[in-house]
Amino acid sequence: MMGLGKVWRPPVQQNHRPRLRWRPPPSELFKINFDGAVFPHVKKSGIGVVIRNHQGLVIASCSKLVNQELCSEDIEAKAACWALSFALDVGMKRAVLEGDSLIVIKGLREEERMLTPMGLLIEEAKQLSLHFEKLLYSHAKRDCNVLAHSLAKYAAGIPDLLVWMEDVPSQFHDVFQADLQGLYE
Repeated sequence: MMGLGKVWRPPVQQNHRPRLRWRPPPSELFKINFDGAVFPHVKKSGIGVVIRNHQGLVIASCSKLVNQELCSEDIEAKAACWALSFALDVGMKRAVLEGDSLIVIKGLREEERMLTPMGLLIEEAKQLSLHFEKLLYSHAKRDCNVLAHSLAKYAAGIPDLLVWMEDVPSQFHDVFQADLQGLYE
């Protein structure tokens, strides 16, 4: 029997949604994931990029320190530029550029020009995109961009730029493996 003033409520069911994971590109393309991070305590920012093939294997990755504190939108746009430049340096010509900033991905897809710092960086990325035979854009949730995010945050502890060919820093191997789980089941 319920006491006065108490109302019975059914137990709340927990919705356990499965962790979203990185998805591979079509077999003829590479996927370039990028992300930016801001380090206000040192007035700097960081960029992380990872390029993978359709099997999820890393072709190249990098962390880059930016010696100025940018707002989150500007560092995301700068990261998109850097990712395209890095991919071209590595020899990519057919790819999907994927990031977790919806405003940057929308900006890259649109014809309209924005005369803001972010808009100028997006225009620079659009110019770089002309060097690709095929380039698609994809927005991903943060859960699907964890490796690029980790590389962007890692930039806080480096002097300028670190590049890894066919690898990522060893401390991120677990993040990389988590992305691959379920791809081949």
